[in-house]
Amino acid sequence: MMEHWRKALDAARGGESKYKILVQAIAADIDDGTLAEGTRLPPQREVGHKLGISVQTVTNAYKELEQHGAIRCEVGRGSFVAKRVTEKVASYMLDRAERSLIDFSIARLVYTDAHDEAWRSACGALAAQADQPWMRACRPIAGFEHHRAAGVEWLAGLGMTASIETLLITNGASHAQFLALASLVNPGDVVLTDSLTDHGVIGSAQVLGFTLKGLDSDEYGIQPDHFEDMCANERITALVCTPNLNNPTGAVMPDSRRRAISRIAERYGVYVIEDDVFGALLAQRPPPITSHLPELGFYLTSFTKSVLTGLRTGYLSMPRRLALRVESILRVNSWMATPLLAEVATRWIADGTAIRLVELQRERLAMRHRSVEEHLGEFTLSNHPSALSAWVGVPKHWQLDSLVEQLRHRLVAVTAPDPFLTPGTPRPSAIRICLGADGSDVRINGALATIANVFRQYPQVHHYL
Repeated sequence: MMEHWRKALDAARGGESKYKILVQAIAADIDDGTLAEGTRLPPQREVGHKLGISVQTVTNAYKELEQHGAIRCEVGRGSFVAKRVTEKVASYMLDRAERSLIDFSIARLVYTDAHDEAWRSACGALAAQADQPWMRACRPIAGFEHHRAAGVEWLAGLGMTASIETLLITNGASHAQFLALASLVNPGDVVLTDSLTDHGVIGSAQVLGFTLKGLDSDEYGIQPDHFEDMCANERITALVCTPNLNNPTGAVMPDSRRRAISRIAERYGVYVIEDDVFGALLAQRPPPITSHLPELGFYLTSFTKSVLTGLRTGYLSMPRRLALRVESILRVNSWMATPLLAEVATRWIADGTAIRLVELQRERLAMRHRSVEEHLGEFTLSNHPSALSAWVGVPKHWQLDSLVEQLRHRLVAVTAPDPFLTPGTPRPSAIRICLGADGSDVRINGALATIANVFRQYPQVHHYL
């Protein structure tokens, strides 16, 4: 068995990936029946030793085979052939309709043929144009003026009044959030956020050296009383919040609470960085918090979580007195945002493609949320029909990590709460299920049914040895 794998590695051309060659060799043996279903593969360390390659190379090969459903890896037992490949190993196609992973762990949009057609059309139109300044620009600028004007128009549709002079083009919302934080905080400063928050702000705290503290939150988001208490007793530099469809909880903050938070921020001179990356997905939404804070508010959004996942164009509206500072940080950080993607965004705002894709996204998400309600309704903590994800409680008889592992063995990937925990926040027994996962409605329904089935089972007492 391993002799075939050795010959494949020996015949490799220079520059070919050894782990990819090993993947194809093992898959070939499964395809032709040399490795029958249920066969236990040799331990990774043994394979590495006999083939003269690193254990990590073998590990990478086994992981890829498992991801595509060719093998199953069981903790404490080893790796076993799961299913024979049905097509030529050269193309390495498995029975994906039955065996490939459904990845509910990544927050992304539901991708449709309409998205593909819009992108191809945009690329064709760009390629046909003789003059292409978006490919020749190299000056450190805040964005072409017509790109910024389009951004002002887009923000107006989200309830935020901005101007060209105080708006920057960014490479997505995370980039915008980092620029805002970098313009305000020094090492040791205190920044507040939701107790469960997007992992981007948690990472920024580690990079910029500020102290991040979580605020008490409920099904409507941050509780104003706790925000005011913190402001009254500590020196707070900024609040970072996502009032529309918080990640991961999906909370939408009501207008009364937004106004209360803006009044507290103004009273104590606390900057508010409002991440509205999901806002466009809501057909109706209260005005942004920062619309009440022209001197203290940073408002940011992006196309990545509402229009097209790969369209990493964002907009950052900022207080006028800090505009030059933020622009200079943009220059140091990334010179300028990518003008090619900003050009696509600008054209899609002008011709209505952007809002058409947003409306399509709302429809597809609502359909998938209905499936969540059908299969997991008794467990859902938040299941807003416009959110990219559902926040689902784990049954008491399951230990969280064991549940996530069991779902992964059944080729369903979900996210535990750990990436979203601010320091000191208790770990909730819940998982995030992102509904933009690739797959037909039938396969998505099947994966949700798998989750429900596992929820209703009791875990095994221990792993087999």
